[in-house]
Amino acid sequence: GLPDGITEIARSQWQLGVHPEDLMRWEELRRRAFRERWQEYSGEYRLVGSSGEVRWIEARVFVSYGSDGRAQRVVGVDIDVTTRKHAEEHLRTLNAELDHRVKNMLATVSAIIIQTPKVNSSLADYVAGLDERIKSLARTHELLSHSRWHGVSLEEIVRRELAPYLAGNAEIGGPCVTLMAEAAQAFCIVLHELATN
Repeated sequence: GLPDGITEIARSQWQLGVHPEDLMRWEELRRRAFRERWQEYSGEYRLVGSSGEVRWIEARVFVSYGSDGRAQRVVGVDIDVTTRKHAEEHLRTLNAELDHRVKNMLATVSAIIIQTPKVNSSLADYVAGLDERIKSLARTHELLSHSRWHGVSLEEIVRRELAPYLAGNAEIGGPCVTLMAEAAQAFCIVLHELATN
């Protein structure tokens, strides 16, 4: 927010632009560095522009001391790392979403294992049934992955699930409907059960 060409500002003017939550922490770091005679210190803080825009700054500061032990000269470099901070936040959001989806998927697989019929069936039949149900779930997962988890066409789910049974004896039609991830996975399992039974 400073005019072009400015190479120097008063420390008090700089302080006015630092986010209040960061100013106290940064000033305490500075005091500690001087007190303990650190040759350098670094950290991150936020600057708030006149428009309210927040920019992240990574600073590295070098300090030289006089013979009396007092800080004599402070030279530093400030780098705008806002883009990196936004990318890191986006990555944290994606990781949280992935964690949520993996937990949901494991819960679904657990339910499939428990609900796969076992009464009066051989181990081979149980394993085959379990394998088909998990493959059905995997097909839906593949569709969701291709759509980047923004939803899946109901028609595409129906076509994939019924593919082994169509052989010219079925007609698929209707309005275009998109199912979101959780609904697509649940519908896929239900449709698989209806198709195989």
